[in-house]
Parts: sequence; C-alpha cells; structure tokens
Amino acid sequence: MIADMIATLRRGSRWTAAALLTLGLAGPATLAGCSAENASANCASTSECTITFQRNADKAKVSVLGVDISVVSATDDSVTLAVGGQQVTVKRDASASVGSLTVNLTSISDSEIVVKVTRS
Repeated sequence: MIADMIATLRRGSRWTAAALLTLGLAGPATLAGCSAENASANCASTSECTITFQRNADKAKVSVLGVDISVVSATDDSVTLAVGGQQVTVKRDASASVGSLTVNLTSISDSEIVVKVTRS
C-alpha cells in the first residue's frame, strides 16, 4: 500500500509526497497535536490519550486534545492536575470530569504518574 502511494506521489510534488508520508507514518499522536515537557503522550485517537508524567520533575506538562495538562502535586494515592486552567484531584483507579474531558489516574509510582484522558 505504501509502495503504491509513493509511486502515485512520484507524479506529484516532492512536498506532497513528504507531507503524506509523514502523516501516514507519524500516527494519531502527531495528528492530535501533542507537545510535552517531562511527560510523554500516546494518543490512540483524536479523543483519547494516555499520558506519562515524570513524578519528580520540577515541571511536568503536556498539551493534548487541545488542552494543557500539568501536574500540580502528587501523593502516593492521588494527583492534582491543572487541566485547561482548572485544578482537579484524582485518586488512583478513579476518574474525574473537567469540562468535556474525563481524567483517569491509572497508576502512580515513585518515578511516574500515568493518566488517561478521554474527550466525552
């Protein structure tokens, strides 16, 4: 399939070929528009991302699904996040709603915090 796309694109401009190839190989995380500092995001679609924050970083933040999310504080059982400017505290294996998003704290350890964010 990719070989057919490349063959077809050889007739088009190099810019078009590069753009389509990049989009095809980059996956949903790139299409969802993701940037991060001391965090990483894996977006399965344009409505769902799993975010891993470095727990001991001075500043851990990510921008996914059109919203900035950062860690405000964390305990062994919960995390307080700033989600689009609103603070929300989520306990381990629980979820909270913030606007059109649902935030679920899936795990927390000494080194990382993992949350799943879903647009409703």
